[in-house]
Amino acid sequence: MSGTASRGAARAATGSDARDDARVSDDLAGAHERNRAQYARVADEYAVSASHAGGEDLAWLAGRAASVVPGLALDVACGGGFSTRALLDAGHQVVATDLTPESVAAARSTTERPALGWVAGAAERLPIRTHSMALVACRIAPHHFGDIARFVDEVARVLTPGGMLLLVDSTVPEDDDLARWLDDVERLRDPSHGRSWAPSRWRAVLAGARLQVVESRLTRKRHELEPWLARSGCAGEAAVEVRRRFQDAPPDARSAYAVEQSADGTVLAYTDSKVCLRATKPA
Repeated sequence: MSGTASRGAARAATGSDARDDARVSDDLAGAHERNRAQYARVADEYAVSASHAGGEDLAWLAGRAASVVPGLALDVACGGGFSTRALLDAGHQVVATDLTPESVAAARSTTERPALGWVAGAAERLPIRTHSMALVACRIAPHHFGDIARFVDEVARVLTPGGMLLLVDSTVPEDDDLARWLDDVERLRDPSHGRSWAPSRWRAVLAGARLQVVESRLTRKRHELEPWLARSGCAGEAAVEVRRRFQDAPPDARSAYAVEQSADGTVLAYTDSKVCLRATKPA
């Protein structure tokens, strides 16, 4: 499928149409503004985040990257640079992008191995040539994107025929109420949070962009509550409300997200899921 023909294919899989274009444009601009405002102030925190520096999901991405013949690779929304370094360690020539210049600078400053390029740019409009990347990676970022379907279309555009996408993101159960509960809490903690997608929606949007999912798995990640709040700069009334939401979580949410509390009721931690998807573009 040509880059031109693939444009909008992922969007079609989500049920959007041309009547939504104006709203989508406004939503995208707003999402970009919120993300830049959020990560300009906490970029250095994420560059040294212990939570992002490891975990089963990063090990999965690193292992799959190492199984691919080294070539040109793109890290979308590089954040603290952990997936960038995994790609470099696997021998790839890497271009790393992020919407927020401060995140690009922080990732670059903590990466010893040289990359081909560090570029500030939006995931929905990648500053990358069509059919130029053999591998695209994106880890724990799309839930912040203003238009995930447009990002997927961009991935399909920049991948070479036969190229591969390695995608990791926070995910939610297929149950709408459980998904909504966590998304609401996430937005209180970090206003740039958009929406986490259930695995079935990811598979549909990737198929819509003619990207074939060849591997799909879930991993679990435990988050200690106070470091999780501090990393995003969540304090004051917002932090109090997040703690209250966990303390008063309904039984199904408490079970789904493994909410941990001390004997006095203090919330200690919760656990969410990451979806790990490997998809290929037809040769």
